[in-house]
Amino acid sequence: MLLTLMKKECAQYLKSVTYYIFCICLALDFFTQMGEFDVPTKPEAGWESYGDVRTTDKDLIMQETLNKLWSEYSTGSYTTYPIGFYKRVQLDTAGEEKIAQIITNCTGMTEEEISAFKEEEKNIRESAMEKMLEEQGMEPGMIFENDLPDLDIPMKEGLTFDVFCQEMKKADNLLGGGSSYSEAELQSTTRPQTYEEALEEYNSFIKKDKITNAYARLFCDYMGIMLAMLPIFLAVSRVLRDRRAQAEQVIHMKSASSFSIILSRYLAAVLMSLIPVLVLSCCPLLQCMYYADRIGEAYDLFAFVKYTCFWLLPHILITLSVGFFVTEITDSVAAVLIQGIWWFVSVFMSIGNLVGLCGWNLVPRFNSVGDYPIYEQMKEQLFKNRLMYTAVSIVLLLLTVLVYSKKRKGEFASVRARFVNRKNKLEV
Repeated sequence: MLLTLMKKECAQYLKSVTYYIFCICLALDFFTQMGEFDVPTKPEAGWESYGDVRTTDKDLIMQETLNKLWSEYSTGSYTTYPIGFYKRVQLDTAGEEKIAQIITNCTGMTEEEISAFKEEEKNIRESAMEKMLEEQGMEPGMIFENDLPDLDIPMKEGLTFDVFCQEMKKADNLLGGGSSYSEAELQSTTRPQTYEEALEEYNSFIKKDKITNAYARLFCDYMGIMLAMLPIFLAVSRVLRDRRAQAEQVIHMKSASSFSIILSRYLAAVLMSLIPVLVLSCCPLLQCMYYADRIGEAYDLFAFVKYTCFWLLPHILITLSVGFFVTEITDSVAAVLIQGIWWFVSVFMSIGNLVGLCGWNLVPRFNSVGDYPIYEQMKEQLFKNRLMYTAVSIVLLLLTVLVYSKKRKGEFASVRARFVNRKNKLEV
């Protein structure tokens, strides 16, 4: 019975315009965001730069962050991303005084010493600009602020990292959040990578990740953003289809159990959502296989399937569960709005940390090829995250069955039905 119902549901999706729009959106996102990718090159000694790497050196984190705060304080302009979008903040006099106090607390410098430091930095930058104009023949308009040297502002002796973080939290709150002084940004502080570190990272990419696993994580990062939202339209359209066709009463009279009906619809939606994802994963898989064969290294043939089932399947499960449950209760498209708000907050609150962000966020982020040690650190939490959302999906599905069963028996009226009945009574 269940398999028969599933086949019918899948066939209905293949006749649905909504489903093809879903597939097109997934494909467009993949080819515009990921598409072809550059493979890492084995680093060689003597390169001018080997990129940047995250640092756990607390002294370096404090110094770099304090330099940033000083720089923005000097210009009177602060850059923030409160909900993922750029925002330029200019504080009033009281706010600037509080930032100045934070700088004083972290440096131990008096007002006179801060003024002297500011003048010294100004002189050094002017000298550097004059030198660039003379030696390189550059025009003033060709020189950017980032091209000029900055002085490391001295830190207060004995300043602890915990106290520093508290001061930076004050600054972040003053700026409305999403600044360079948030906890997430402090953890994202980078430093230049050494040749030895770059070589170790490349070897991890080849030997531990076997090439395909690294790109499977990147694939999940891109696809996860879309799969945390798009399946909601499949769920909502499926639940509302019976009402639009005025077939609810006929279905309610069917001998099939409520559990079989809802489960068949749900599993069909999961399957039809998963198929285009697996098809798209073949593109980066083939590229990885070609690259691995070219350099004579092994690859994991099932990496994309494993990561898709482990990482992306819970996205599909929870999004569809929300869609089925909320739509059964309301008989409306309210689920789209609810999921849209959740999706927006989850995605745009992660803008400051795109590599290694997990926690209990709906959309874990790992927008990087490599960084294997960071993935090792987040793997346990990622497993808990995915397990939790899978469990919530099952609970919502069971609640959907309960609601649907009561609706069939006439023991439950949707929010929309109650509103219509109340409106009719008032008119009478």
